[in-house]
Amino acid sequence: MLHYRLIQNKMAGSENYGKWYAMATLNQTYDLEKLAEHMANHNTPFSKGAIYGVLTDMVKCIRELVLDGNAVKIPNLAIFSAGLTTKLAKTRKDFTVTENIKSVRLRSRSTGNFTRAELTSAAQMQEASVYDPGGTAGQSSSTDGGTTKP
Repeated sequence: MLHYRLIQNKMAGSENYGKWYAMATLNQTYDLEKLAEHMANHNTPFSKGAIYGVLTDMVKCIRELVLDGNAVKIPNLAIFSAGLTTKLAKTRKDFTVTENIKSVRLRSRSTGNFTRAELTSAAQMQEASVYDPGGTAGQSSSTDGGTTKP
């Protein structure tokens, strides 16, 4: 179940000023250890420790491969690659790495069963009555008492 909170646009001068939109809330963040524990509880013959070790090595390898200029595809999840944030140069000759490349970032594009259309089709929504990042308040019932599919 995905929870959301309603937010009113308060940007003066915006054509959407005063209008409302939904923003997803988070119940909690799973780190690798907690993810490994969750996975171990899904009838797998592998221990939490074994899963944690594989996931830790996977993260290191994805980082290494992405920094070598490769894309890494995990089917039904995402394709990971590097992206650049740059500053424009007036001419090709004026462009330098130190002056014009500001940062390298991790890009991820959903793939397979994790695409926008698939997630939208599978998601159930409920308004969170209280927004409490990292807490459990986002799990409370909707103000209208119902759940909907987008």
